[in-house]
Amino acid sequence: MLADLDVPLEWSRVRAEPLPALRSAVKTWLMRESPTCLIHPHGFYVVLLGRTETEEWRLHLWPNGPRIATGMPAFIHTHNCHVESRILKGQITNVLYNVSTDSTGCQPLYEVDYSGDRYAAATSNRLRKTATRVHVAIQRRDTYTCGDTYNVERNAYHEAVVSDRDLTSTLVCMHGRSSDSVMVVGLDGYPQTIAFTRAEYRALDFAEWL
Repeated sequence: MLADLDVPLEWSRVRAEPLPALRSAVKTWLMRESPTCLIHPHGFYVVLLGRTETEEWRLHLWPNGPRIATGMPAFIHTHNCHVESRILKGQITNVLYNVSTDSTGCQPLYEVDYSGDRYAAATSNRLRKTATRVHVAIQRRDTYTCGDTYNVERNAYHEAVVSDRDLTSTLVCMHGRSSDSVMVVGLDGYPQTIAFTRAEYRALDFAEWL
């Protein structure tokens, strides 16, 4: 079930809606429903706006100031779905990478799994080190500002970079999910398996970020 916003959660509408109306619709819903949110391992907050058999809608919120990574400070990763985003506030740089298998590669590859619902605070998030090592090279880097849209293709290696000077929020549609594993380009010196849970917060506390 999807959140009942004044703007329907359909990508064709969300990408075309005037930004003030879209921000107002999201903020009104936050104040009315007072949902909880989880902190992502990369240090931003994730509010689930709903999901169906084919889509998940989320609000992502990056506070300004230092952000603490959970588990391992490794930010290059894939999604097993297509990801469409619209910038509601601030700016974000999306970095795409070419990642190639190389037995002498400088970084280990980790696989992600969950013990249950990824949107439940009690669910264990696990990073499992594979036998694969990889070489990483930047393919392209694009910066998007307030009102812009961008997408990340399923299984593409990318990193979302938000300056700690910026307060940024994005409305995200994830669709076309597959059974492929989510992968993370890891760092040496970490355990074979890294497990953690995600802290829960009241999303209403962040309504002003819109």
